[in-house]
Amino acid sequence: MLKRVSIFFFLMISFIHYSFSQGEFIKRGKNGVGGGAGFSTNREMNGKTLFAGFSYEGFLDLGITYWKPNGGKIRDEVFTPSITYYPIKQEDAYKAPTFGISLGYSHYKSKSTSLEEVPDPTLQPRTDTIKTELTIDAVKLGINVYRRTGYWKAIFFQPTIGADVLMASSGWEFTLRGGVAIGSRIRGGPLLILTPSIERQSSITTFVLTFGVVS
Repeated sequence: MLKRVSIFFFLMISFIHYSFSQGEFIKRGKNGVGGGAGFSTNREMNGKTLFAGFSYEGFLDLGITYWKPNGGKIRDEVFTPSITYYPIKQEDAYKAPTFGISLGYSHYKSKSTSLEEVPDPTLQPRTDTIKTELTIDAVKLGINVYRRTGYWKAIFFQPTIGADVLMASSGWEFTLRGGVAIGSRIRGGPLLILTPSIERQSSITTFVLTFGVVS
């Protein structure tokens, strides 16, 4: 049972925290919108996501993420609203990074099937199929640090590191991640951003790839 619950926590983390935050690419004092799609995969499952958000004055993001799993134990399609606050932006001080604090919430159901051997003193031991359904309410508190470090022609590179604490109805979990945003503005239009990243929680490593547009 503990193993199943741990897997449920991991799956929750895997979709809630890779939602896109357009505010990390917008300078303080400017409004902006962003959106895009993403994909994640690990040894347990994979999933696809769509996301959209609005940044107010470059310091406060409101976003919504839609996540659809493939495989694993989550059967629901999940919507996750989130908010991100940026107390520090890269342009605020020399060599300062952009620092974001995020809060997200999700509610969904997970289902699993397992086989359990039941002893019987009068008959041969039998194997029963046990179906388990959990309803999970989870709140994620995350911190993220970004810094645009260099350019190659018209392309910029922005490494990021972050950590999340997931507080669910049956306990909590912790995850670490790192990646790099690779972006460019095409002829004065919106920013196009590709972000590969790797995330680690317990003994499971997840590869995440997102593509976003910020205007």
